[in-house]
Amino acid sequence: MVLDSPLPQLDRIFEYEIPPVLRGEVAAGMRVKVPLRTGGRILRGYVLDTAETPEYSGRLAALDTIESPVPVLTRPIAKLARDVADRQAGTMSDVLRLAIPARSVKLETEWFADETGERAARVQHRERVAFDATTLTAAYGDAAMELCAGEPGNRASLRVATGMTEGVPRPLVSLADIAAGTLAAGRSVLLLLPDFRDLDLALRPLRERIPESLIRVFDGRLKPKPRYEEFLRALEPIPQVIIGNRAAVYAPATNLGLIVMWDDADESFREPHAPYAHAREVALMRSQQEGTGMILASHSPSLETRRLVRAGWLREVTLQRPHRPRIIPAIATMNDDPLAQAARIPEAAWRAAREGSAQGPVLVQVGRSGYRPGLACAQCRTAARCSHCAGPLGQRSAHAAPGCTVCGQVHAAWRCPECGGERLRSTSVGHERTAEELGRAFPGVKVIVADGEKRLLEIAEERALVISTRGAEPVAPNGYRAILLLDTEGALARESLDAVVDALRGWSNTAALVADGAPVIVTGAASPPLQALRDWQQERFIDFELDERRTLDFPPAIRIGTIRGSEDEVDGALRRLRDLDPAGLHVLGPVPDEEDGNLQRAVIRFPYQTGQLIAEALKSELVTRSAASKRRSAGRASPASTLRVKLDPHDVF
Repeated sequence: MVLDSPLPQLDRIFEYEIPPVLRGEVAAGMRVKVPLRTGGRILRGYVLDTAETPEYSGRLAALDTIESPVPVLTRPIAKLARDVADRQAGTMSDVLRLAIPARSVKLETEWFADETGERAARVQHRERVAFDATTLTAAYGDAAMELCAGEPGNRASLRVATGMTEGVPRPLVSLADIAAGTLAAGRSVLLLLPDFRDLDLALRPLRERIPESLIRVFDGRLKPKPRYEEFLRALEPIPQVIIGNRAAVYAPATNLGLIVMWDDADESFREPHAPYAHAREVALMRSQQEGTGMILASHSPSLETRRLVRAGWLREVTLQRPHRPRIIPAIATMNDDPLAQAARIPEAAWRAAREGSAQGPVLVQVGRSGYRPGLACAQCRTAARCSHCAGPLGQRSAHAAPGCTVCGQVHAAWRCPECGGERLRSTSVGHERTAEELGRAFPGVKVIVADGEKRLLEIAEERALVISTRGAEPVAPNGYRAILLLDTEGALARESLDAVVDALRGWSNTAALVADGAPVIVTGAASPPLQALRDWQQERFIDFELDERRTLDFPPAIRIGTIRGSEDEVDGALRRLRDLDPAGLHVLGPVPDEEDGNLQRAVIRFPYQTGQLIAEALKSELVTRSAASKRRSAGRASPASTLRVKLDPHDVF
């Protein structure tokens, strides 16, 4: 069995004797409680297997109690959790906390009581799925049925159509067709989506093609009891479609045939909890382990997807007939209308917004959130900074005093330290100020603001201007009559290794919401990512970026990791790696940690081929340090080990 403990020294298989009173009742996958000899504690854990004879030759401690008779940990998920933990230098128990929801005793009781009722009926008389391949075949030709085959070699990077159909984005309809085809063949499907918008929209075509009883929804918004109910239903021995967000990658599935991820580069797929494994990497491991098909679908493929395509692990599947939006780069000349100038809209974009809003909704994507997120001296153009923390100043509303965007300090009587000026000007304009200006520029047209704080999924088919930040765009039932992408230069100037790739992906996803034939107006100076967007050749730019990163040894061409802890702990971990001497290891640092100056941080870069060796070495060091800390603390207060390892972090460069 495996113990539910974050301590790395306890991350191994333990053997316990099943007492006579419990023999015949304990089975693999159950939650149990067992004694731990050190400290006399009782810990929770999961049964991995049972056997007649022990492997350990000494005396075994006896299992304490069965906490739950439900076999919540299936063998495939147990193996996946072990492999993920080993890849990330983490613990299996950390992975299982992500994979298995909290228990509901009342729900388990109801579930067991229904063993011969509705639950048995679902298993014995599974509803049939009628699959119509017409639309899918028209889009992908002979490759359509291969996408639904659920075979081990069926691994694809899928390019999808743009626009709207059935009131939802076309890609989600295609993915619903693929899921229905796989389920009709008797195989389960995992459909992974970034956030609540995609999840709610994808459920609409899915429910039209698949009976509700065969759809399991793993939604992070669910409360504990309905979340556990969906988990228990997924354990039933029938093929189902399991749709959900990041954690759904660990969902149990009978006869799993296909794993589909939509927009795998979305930041929502990054796991913020230990051991920090990206959902895409977990899905790839599960596909390999269970022999399933794998589809990564997107408008703009991720760097990781293109790496796998070029390595031959994924094949590229494209539309038989290209289906792309009409993208028009805007000439920099401004309209004579002062309201258009105030809204920073070039003449071509102004004309498209005016014509589009006369027919229906128009989407305006703004690069920055807030009202005036950046300020500078109106006289000498020096950036306005906080006198307390040196953070940039911004303005939250038209009548608000300038304030620090970092610490919140208000600067009502700000004075420029360079020239003594007291007037401020905007260096950037947020979506709220843009909405205010466009409202004045388009009188009589409804203005709708969509951002991360307002969960707006869709809008009505009406004349409206929708002002949105990137990633928060609602859908229009028949597509937008025009889309304006503003402030593109600011998105490209962001200080991040992935800034340009993320910007291209965000623009592509937004442009794909336009109605067929309607224009997408892009403002900003010409640049390679904007040219890739205009030509709808995102993969060419991504390939160029990947080649650049291969030259510079940046991820995902290689893997990286961070080692954080005291000076002695970091030195010990690096010494262990140097003694191992893996090929291609490159160490940067250590340097003082940015978050805690008392700690050190080192960055390591290494090829994929040596990842397992490096993870094993770092895990050994974690075990050594944690165990030593426990020994020192026996009988007296002692600080715990501060050594932390994070492999494949996204925020290093």
